[in-house]
Amino acid sequence: MSHVRRDTWEGAHESGRAAGLRAETGWEAYWDRLEEHVIFRVEAADYVARLKAALGPHLGGRVLDFGCGFGFIAELLAPMVAELLVFDASDQMRRQAELRLASHANVRGLGASEEWPSAIQFDLILVNSVVQYMAPDEFDRWLGQWRAMLAPRGHLVISDLFAHDVDPLREVVQLLVLSARHGCLMSVVRRALGELRHYAKMRRVRLLSRVALGDLRERAGRLELAVDLLPSNLTYRRTRATAVLSVPAADP
Repeated sequence: MSHVRRDTWEGAHESGRAAGLRAETGWEAYWDRLEEHVIFRVEAADYVARLKAALGPHLGGRVLDFGCGFGFIAELLAPMVAELLVFDASDQMRRQAELRLASHANVRGLGASEEWPSAIQFDLILVNSVVQYMAPDEFDRWLGQWRAMLAPRGHLVISDLFAHDVDPLREVVQLLVLSARHGCLMSVVRRALGELRHYAKMRRVRLLSRVALGDLRERAGRLELAVDLLPSNLTYRRTRATAVLSVPAADP
């Protein structure tokens, strides 16, 4: 169950990550070695609060957390929805998420995508900090699959989009501000130094993908999905974007 960011400590971003990625990209191995940290829980609470503010408290009956990481976001979502399914490609993160979510009877994990039930549909699909780790053709494949899994009037929420260049230093500062606000600044500073070096090495091997908003609208349009850009991103990374793709209501 897993995916981190452009020249900043994306190890501090618990949701998304290796979901859907092939092992040969190298990112899956990165997520498999990543350990839990208090900032992941802080980020999860911040994301869920922003999600509720954007979409309202009623998120839908059946929800998919695509790229659930260690399961911190799913843990907060579980009491709010009727049924929650979670997926991540990192074996290590998936095991940790399953342990964290074991007490929630309405949560179920998904294995390899080719094993998913063909008729499964969701009112809400969350894809948080994932698509920047996908090649364009891989993103197209998943976008088609997410579209097929959306229920009538369902929503696909894609967060942390790289619509343009971002300032890595500014994102580090934003992370530190979030950490200080929640009382874990020193822990993040100590942990970040080592992760920054390892992440920077990975970034040189595997570049992250940018998704232009015009290109996203074109791809979504081919799938008959409407695209709305939220006024602000659903994570603390303010220079990134969140798009909500929706199945238009059928004509009466």
